[in-house]
Amino acid sequence: MPPHPTDKQPKTHQRSTTPGPCIPDDAFKPIEGDDKKIAAALKKRNAAERGGQLSFHTEERIWVSNTAFAASLRDITAAQTNTLRDVRLQSSRFRELEQSADYLRALHISDAWCAAFVWPKVQGAPTPVTEGVFRDLQSAGAGIPVSTNEEIIRLAQQYKFFHWHLEFPEVFTVSETVDGDVDTSSGWTGGFSCVLGNPPWERIKLQEQEFFAQRDATIANASNAAARKHLITELPNTNPDLFAEFTAAKRQAESESQFLRLSLRYPLTGRGDINTYAIFAETDRMMTGPRGRMGIIVPTGIATDATTQFFFKDLVTNGQLAALYDFENEDKVFPGVHNQMRFCLLTLRGTGNMSEPAQMVFKVRQADQIAERRYHLTAEDILRLNPNTGTCPVFSTRRDAEITLGIYRRLPVFIDESRTDGNPWGVSFMAMFHMANDSHLFRPDAQRGETFEDLLKDGWNLKGNVLVRGDERLLPLYEAKMLHHYDHRFSTYEGATEKQLNKGTLPRLTVEQHQDAAAVPMPRYWVPEQDVPTGEFDKNGREIKLAGVRARLAAKSWDRGWLLGWRDITNKSNERTMINFTFPRVAAPDGTLLMLPSADPIVGLVACLSSFVLDFAARQKVGGTHLKFFTISQLPVASPAQLRNHAHFIAPRVLELVFTSESLRQFARDISDTGAPFRWDPDRRATIRAELDAFFFHLYGVSRDDTSYVLDTFNVTRDNDMKAYGTYRTKELVLTEYDRMAAAGVSLDNPLVDGENYTSTLTPPPGHGPRHEGIRE
Repeated sequence: MPPHPTDKQPKTHQRSTTPGPCIPDDAFKPIEGDDKKIAAALKKRNAAERGGQLSFHTEERIWVSNTAFAASLRDITAAQTNTLRDVRLQSSRFRELEQSADYLRALHISDAWCAAFVWPKVQGAPTPVTEGVFRDLQSAGAGIPVSTNEEIIRLAQQYKFFHWHLEFPEVFTVSETVDGDVDTSSGWTGGFSCVLGNPPWERIKLQEQEFFAQRDATIANASNAAARKHLITELPNTNPDLFAEFTAAKRQAESESQFLRLSLRYPLTGRGDINTYAIFAETDRMMTGPRGRMGIIVPTGIATDATTQFFFKDLVTNGQLAALYDFENEDKVFPGVHNQMRFCLLTLRGTGNMSEPAQMVFKVRQADQIAERRYHLTAEDILRLNPNTGTCPVFSTRRDAEITLGIYRRLPVFIDESRTDGNPWGVSFMAMFHMANDSHLFRPDAQRGETFEDLLKDGWNLKGNVLVRGDERLLPLYEAKMLHHYDHRFSTYEGATEKQLNKGTLPRLTVEQHQDAAAVPMPRYWVPEQDVPTGEFDKNGREIKLAGVRARLAAKSWDRGWLLGWRDITNKSNERTMINFTFPRVAAPDGTLLMLPSADPIVGLVACLSSFVLDFAARQKVGGTHLKFFTISQLPVASPAQLRNHAHFIAPRVLELVFTSESLRQFARDISDTGAPFRWDPDRRATIRAELDAFFFHLYGVSRDDTSYVLDTFNVTRDNDMKAYGTYRTKELVLTEYDRMAAAGVSLDNPLVDGENYTSTLTPPPGHGPRHEGIRE
């Protein structure tokens, strides 16, 4: 396993002669069980010993050269094998090569380099493989303690180090001379003509619940992460043998992760929450010769996930992607894999060809469906749709691809990281609280057995859905399932049954409840608005406090009295995929992701993100069950300049849809409305939303036939309408308004102004609907 160049986050998979350090200083970062002071001292020693940047493959010493091994192996394989005696002689000569002093020495030195990353950094451990020790090993090996050599052998056996250039010297050439044809990202030139594989799909990080599931049910079934960690800390007293097993497993996982991240051996996939399939994919690519082909079966996330975006974009920009065939597992092609697991057949070219498009197909269930449904995408197409990450769009049909590509040719992406002016909305993203890591801040505290009634007994009073005690405030935690398009009161924990909680659903507020401007949803948890003292002090004597809601929003310079967010957990087959919402300034968990824009008109952004046409584009990006920041950034979102001309049309409609309760009065004030909240009128709301959806179909340049097609792809919306109205009412309303707007000549550059070139069918018009009884401010 040779090292990689010094650039830890390379932009491309280029062939280069840049040498890398022998033993990186990062090899001595502490992991589970290590002494931090000893690790720091070793890191400092290694840096001092390294001096002249000794290189693994390009130093004058040529101990790593496998040229002689390759020549010996060719002599062995070229020998005649006409008789059994010839075959036995050939086998004997091969064993002699494997046991030769030179081969074993090369193997030991390669093992030593790998062992440096997982070496125990504790008092009394054998002398570690720092740069100086490594240089001595490259020489005669004189002066190396026996215990160090024994530890190298032990670690090699424990971690099963494997060195391709030594196992296959006739395939991979590593020599003293490195020219422009040597790929130093892998440390060799050459490769196999064909690489096929079905690598393991396992996370490297130790999963505590999985580890304890068969060992300690109490720990595995703890109510949350904080409770589980508390039980683990008690193990040295309650079950020391299990604790020793746990710490050993944790060190093994952290050691593997440390090597994958810091050795520079896997620059494109050794990051984030590492999964073995991605590491194997990068290795297989390195092993493929310039004229070879590689084909593997891996999760579709290889092409769509954030952690593998660098790898996939590198394939695309270098023209190596030949085909990607995505499968749903509904037909149980893999019986032991969950039916919702998506996997793909990924095929790569050994040498890039940007002019040759890649063959694509998504959501097939059997191999014989590939031929009839596949289509082609060029590298330019993929990078137009996902310029930041180069990840793959998930088109079910060629028509989906054509419509989406047309949209992206007319509209910019939300945030284009390649441009200095690529964030016109001035938006920043935020996950305010994490359900696992911040659970100790949540009240009631389930770990302590606290209940809501206990909070009331402790002096907290409920005002709306905020808990107040003197100057203290606990703000409700709005989970994503409580929110929906233009509805910050979608569902509530109040009255939720055990069955609903087990299914992850909540009771929805009724029309009558929505028509009460004071009605609010009830959360499961509350979170402090103010910072929470911990009783601990820093080195300057200041008390350490945990940041509450106020501090976390202040860190983002967000001073508005409301929030804008979207649901992280989603699916392209749900009723809607991109579900965004405006809601009060409360607490939000990591499933309720926030976007904090600074440009106007914000009402235009709210409407754009809520539209069917934007949702359709989002569905082409979602390959799993998450809608993360990197996907949102690459959605086709009209810019502030493009929407400013249409603000007079958009603003009153968004106002009437959003401002239906007192809790969003600050939002109304920010768009210059001082009236009472609007009454919730389902029929008016359906028409207003249809007007906005039709408007954005026009704005995005989608034809009427394609608009009809897009609406038909929202199967759940159609089915719900059929049950409620006996017809696909949403589609009919949108197409009706689409036709009326077409007659008015609406387009991206032609403003749509009520009363001039377009008149709403509503009386009174949007933004002037009935309001709750109240006094204007």
